[in-house]
Amino acid sequence: MKRWGGAAVGYAGLRRPVELLDGMRVEDVFTSAERVRSSGRTLDHWAGRLAGKRAVLRLLGLPPTATHLGQVEILPLPTPACQAGATCLDGHPPAVHLHADLARRTDPRGIRVSISHTGSHALAVALSSPHLPEDDRRVVRGSTERGGAEEDRRGGVVEGVVPFSSRLLEWGGARG
Repeated sequence: MKRWGGAAVGYAGLRRPVELLDGMRVEDVFTSAERVRSSGRTLDHWAGRLAGKRAVLRLLGLPPTATHLGQVEILPLPTPACQAGATCLDGHPPAVHLHADLARRTDPRGIRVSISHTGSHALAVALSSPHLPEDDRRVVRGSTERGGAEEDRRGGVVEGVVPFSSRLLEWGGARG
């Protein structure tokens, strides 16, 4: 795995999510949870999610095929204080979920993603990071390299969730 991967997705002049996908099907690229979460949202939202997926695949050294894109899920990670949980529409940091083959091959705990937008592009950076204290909130379900299911302190179970670290906001990129 590389130390970082970046991606930009242009959406200027486009009107529908399918136009972002170079002939791939929305159902193949975006998981059902992503489609539900993005339904009714603006195109820049869809482009940001796609840029996040592409950045994660670059980090992992994999091509952005429909199969690989569909195995990377970018969803917000509500804070423990959020009462609405996964249905909350407030701005929570993005989390990386890996599914199928990627979940078996890659431990998502060290993957962080940041997404931003301009008037015409969505930009994302995925970073490989060591274990951080906030990772202890992370929960995993399904196949992992260690196998079995794990639960967080709240008892919740979800697929390969990794929170974005607020510490990365301090990263300037120029330090060694």
